[in-house]
Amino acid sequence: MSFLLALSLSTGICCAIWAWISSIPSLHLITWIGFAGCTAYFASGKHGLEGISAAFFSTMSGVFSAAVALFISSKIPTPATAIIMTGIISCTMCLKSVAKPFWFIPGAFIGCFSTFAYLSSGANILSADIIPHILSLSAGTILALSCDKGGNLLFSLFGKKEK
Repeated sequence: MSFLLALSLSTGICCAIWAWISSIPSLHLITWIGFAGCTAYFASGKHGLEGISAAFFSTMSGVFSAAVALFISSKIPTPATAIIMTGIISCTMCLKSVAKPFWFIPGAFIGCFSTFAYLSSGANILSADIIPHILSLSAGTILALSCDKGGNLLFSLFGKKEK
């Protein structure tokens, strides 16, 4: 078994389990948002706790950026405000990367734009509506770690080093 096959099998199993867990109504989790958190982990190129940290802090900074943009835009509801806030928030998400916990810029964009997408369903960022989004993004980082570690385990048990 190649490492790619081991990681693919682990990812398929873990993602199916996540889809099942996130479909339990009482948990209030959102499947696709968990996959966004998972994507941030793998896109960071880091593994283990370093990957979780990169994905978590960057996506949460993006959620915060979206909250700021939406709050300001709600106080000055004009198309120009939305356009200006898009530029300002995009700029600040890049600038935040000078702080070590927020180094992973694509994660900030994943957090920000998944927040906008979630809110387009009618959720309110200034209420408890945002909690399922935050929990799902966070759970996605744990999903990714599970995929990653599961792939390593399968490869150690059944893998062959490629030449």
